[in-house]
Amino acid sequence: MRRTTSAAHVAAASAAALCLGALLTGCGTAAGTGYAAVGAAGPSDGTARTKPAPPPGGVQLTPLDGDDTGPTGSPGPLPGTTANAPSATSGAPGAPGTSGTPPSAPPGSPAAPPAGHGNGDAPGSNAPSPPSGSPAPQPSGSPAPEPPSPTIPPGPNAPSGLVVGKPVLADTDVRWCQRLTIDFLNTGDHPVTTGTVTFGSHVIGALGIDWATLDSTHPLPLPLAPGKPATGTWRVCVDAWRVPLGMHLDTKDVSFTWK
Repeated sequence: MRRTTSAAHVAAASAAALCLGALLTGCGTAAGTGYAAVGAAGPSDGTARTKPAPPPGGVQLTPLDGDDTGPTGSPGPLPGTTANAPSATSGAPGAPGTSGTPPSAPPGSPAAPPAGHGNGDAPGSNAPSPPSGSPAPQPSGSPAPEPPSPTIPPGPNAPSGLVVGKPVLADTDVRWCQRLTIDFLNTGDHPVTTGTVTFGSHVIGALGIDWATLDSTHPLPLPLAPGKPATGTWRVCVDAWRVPLGMHLDTKDVSFTWK
């Protein structure tokens, strides 16, 4: 009878321990967040330990996951899902887009010009053509040079179309020399490549008497190209002793030789 009673007591104690363990394990919250208290109660003076105290016997306890000593992280997104980013259209106003339909012009505003008729410097590709029957405008070229005036005859055998201006006389720093200038214009079709000019200088006395006439021959400013004006300038001199003090030089004879 004594052995039977002891065995019954042991079985009852084991069943009570199993029920207590199941009760303690079921006290947690949802899966993954609850835990079962397996440590000893705190001290009676109300102070809480900052870390578990090692029990005697050489056994060391390790804190369970979810201890309050470490920072608690926020759970990440579940596999296969994407975190919801803030909508770009909510909150601040959006920037104007680079594509889409342009805004229509308000009523009363002038319409845009058609293609090919812009207001820029370059003409459009669809520039209007002149009306039929009217002559096409010709590009303006350089104006033709005016012939010299007054003129003198170029002499015998002169090239066709050659115009010779009247000589212009000017005094120099000495009385036995004069400066002559003649303008030329070749209105012909061929350049003038040969020719000379001969000046006749008259020695005039104090009373206006023509004492002598001295000739000198000089080259022309060749070639005389068609349509291009040319100017020749010469210094015509005689011997100084031929023009004594009180007398002067008057070069008024001009002749040309064309070869």
